[in-house]
Amino acid sequence: MGRPHEPKHRNPAGGVPLKGNKSARSGTRTRTPSRAKVFKTSASAIPPSGPVVPLNDTPLIELVGMGYGRTTVMVSLAVLVSACTSDGAPETTGTTSTTAAPTSTTEAPIVLPDVTPPPGYELVWRDEFLEPELNLSQWRVEHSTFGDGGNTLHCYIPENVQVSDGLLVLRGEEAETTCPNGSVRQFSSGMVSSPDLASFTTGWFEVRARVPEGQGLWPAIWMSPNDSVYGRWPASGEIDLMEVRGQTPNVVRVNAHYLDGSARRAQNPRDIVAAPGSGFADSFHTFGLRWEPGRMVFMIDGLEQHVIEDWTSSVGPGDAPFDQPFFFRLNLAIGGNYPGAPDNSTPWPAEFEIDWVRVFQPIG
Repeated sequence: MGRPHEPKHRNPAGGVPLKGNKSARSGTRTRTPSRAKVFKTSASAIPPSGPVVPLNDTPLIELVGMGYGRTTVMVSLAVLVSACTSDGAPETTGTTSTTAAPTSTTEAPIVLPDVTPPPGYELVWRDEFLEPELNLSQWRVEHSTFGDGGNTLHCYIPENVQVSDGLLVLRGEEAETTCPNGSVRQFSSGMVSSPDLASFTTGWFEVRARVPEGQGLWPAIWMSPNDSVYGRWPASGEIDLMEVRGQTPNVVRVNAHYLDGSARRAQNPRDIVAAPGSGFADSFHTFGLRWEPGRMVFMIDGLEQHVIEDWTSSVGPGDAPFDQPFFFRLNLAIGGNYPGAPDNSTPWPAEFEIDWVRVFQPIG
């Protein structure tokens, strides 16, 4: 699949060059037909996807600040072994998921791309989606109507989660589907998550992806608490690295949800607009989060876009609820309060493509 790139320092619409450092954390892939992995961390780079301009057209903030606190990491043994060689309250209805041990092979290993971590960080977890199938030691596949709290219209089914040509593909289809809870939905789609497999308290997170375009499509990359120790959503928090309304694929929203000091629902959203010709459906972009104690910095293609800090919550002191391990969710929702329902203009099938997911932690 084509992955167009434009230099990050140039605005294709003209005007002043954008500020910010180029990211050097992507590398050239080498594919061989096997599931084994070789872990490498030397310097290499792929040109970034393209510039992103804030909604209010103010200059982008340079990537700054390298003071980081200690982190808590919860990763399953299988994940560690591999590493070493939302507006609306989602609710689960009739949720099931699948997980299994990876199959060993004697074929030649897949060589992972070289990755240069951010200064002061080291790569601790990744999935480049180079294996012929999804690695079920790192991901659970959703099979449910998850998202009912946001009035979504889909049923997530395993058949709509595929790994192809080095990409994780979450496919949305207009197809009548009977869900595990017995309900019948007009649409099916795909979702993966990493509860109890890969959960992190603070860190530097990056996901490279391209979204589908179309009315009623709702692709998202987000993080949820592994244990919800402070109670149901939003008491235990939610972090949105990105979510997009398919009908406006040049606008991405970043956000965090929690209860404020008065126990009222709180959020800190920001909408970010892509430069012309470099929309989030036109090309791959890297969505990043630098999560430190008391501070979250949201990034696109290595450039700071939004900062959330100094929050207070009724659920606890200090950084609560964002003082607990959070896991990944990657999904393509269909319909719901945020994007509205699909219509006759929505193209089917719709595909949300994820190139890779990487997690870095401070050294030491």
